[in-house]
Amino acid sequence: MDKHERQWVIAEVQAERERLLPLRAEATQTTIEMVRKSGAQVAEPDLVPYLNLAYLLGVKRARGEDELLAFALSLANWAVAAVADLAKCTDRTVEQVVDVYETALMAAAEAGEDPT
Repeated sequence: MDKHERQWVIAEVQAERERLLPLRAEATQTTIEMVRKSGAQVAEPDLVPYLNLAYLLGVKRARGEDELLAFALSLANWAVAAVADLAKCTDRTVEQVVDVYETALMAAAEAGEDPT
C-alpha cells in the first residue's frame, strides 16, 4: 500500500468512526448483554455460536447495517481487550495467546470438526 492509499484508508476509517460514534453506547450495551448470555452457556460450546449469530442477525434486522457495524466494532474491541488481559494474566504475549487459539482451530479443521 502506497502513501496515498494509506491516507485514503485512514481518512475513510476516521469518517466511519465519527459516523458510528453516536451508536457506541447502544452497541456496548448489546455487547454486554450478548457476552453475559452467551458466556453463561460455555458449558455447551456448540450452542454459543448459534446464540452469537442470533444476536448479530437480531441487531441487523431490528436496527440495520450501521448498528450491526457498531456492534461488530464493539465486539472486536472487547475481544482485543480480553485477549490482552488474558496475555497479561498468564505472562504471555498477545501473539502467544492468539497462536494457541489459532492452532486449536487449525487442528479442529484438519480433524473435520466445526472449529467454532
